Amino acid sequence: MNSSGLISSIGSAICWGTFFVPVKKVKVADICQLQGSTGIGALLFAIPISFFWGFEILPSGLIGGAIWTAGNILALYSVRLIGLSKTSPLLAGFSILVSFLWGILFFGEKFNHMPLAIGAIGLLLAGLPFVTGATKTSAVQKRGYVIAIISGIVGGSYVIPMQMTHTLQSGFFSSSLSIFAISIPLLFISRKWIRKDIIAGIASGSLFNAGSLFVLIAITSVGITVAYPISQTATLFAVSWGILYFKEIANKQNIFRVITGSVMILSGAALLSIA
Repeated sequence: MNSSGLISSIGSAICWGTFFVPVKKVKVADICQLQGSTGIGALLFAIPISFFWGFEILPSGLIGGAIWTAGNILALYSVRLIGLSKTSPLLAGFSILVSFLWGILFFGEKFNHMPLAIGAIGLLLAGLPFVTGATKTSAVQKRGYVIAIISGIVGGSYVIPMQMTHTLQSGFFSSSLSIFAISIPLLFISRKWIRKDIIAGIASGSLFNAGSLFVLIAITSVGITVAYPISQTATLFAVSWGILYFKEIANKQNIFRVITGSVMILSGAALLSIA
């Protein structure tokens, strides 16, 4: 495997595994305000990168940014309902599955060992019930799980418009501009200008776009069927933040179940990268 692609995928995982932390820190109280300030952070990060990749405004990037924004709003809502440690594995699992299907069915990407790839996806999906079944499920939690799954399905497709048109790098500014343009009205809709929430959103947007930068570099090197699954090992970092820092799960047995499910998801992603 191309080493630069692997390193870039890991860099993306670190950034994406951390980017919900600032908004979780402020309790995800106002989703509109947080998404609005996330858009600011995304654009601020994109501007210096675009001096190298270009400031073109491309339809593919605008569509990709809109898709990501929709997925992120859903993910924020899910984090508020069920926490970071449970949202992240579901988000990652379904993002990986969707990107895998896009790569195989639409882009015609091939694996050297297809049975291993299918087994990897099976292992990944088998880990999901461990995460969702870690605690007694209330109606609110069920809604959070469903929203996390939908967010993963949406989020797994956000780079597709740019990959279709071979504009992964040149579309980076456009996608960031789209996130900003859609998010800013939400900031005004919220009618709340809480400084710590805005700073948290900006930090989150910057971390997301840093992860996007890494994954776009990786996709050009090793393809979406490998790069995107590896980047979604971000769940390891997100679950660690949720359990160790935010103390979202107290019971040791439930912690073990979530960790087991997360490891299964990560193992599936790792096998997929070598299939």
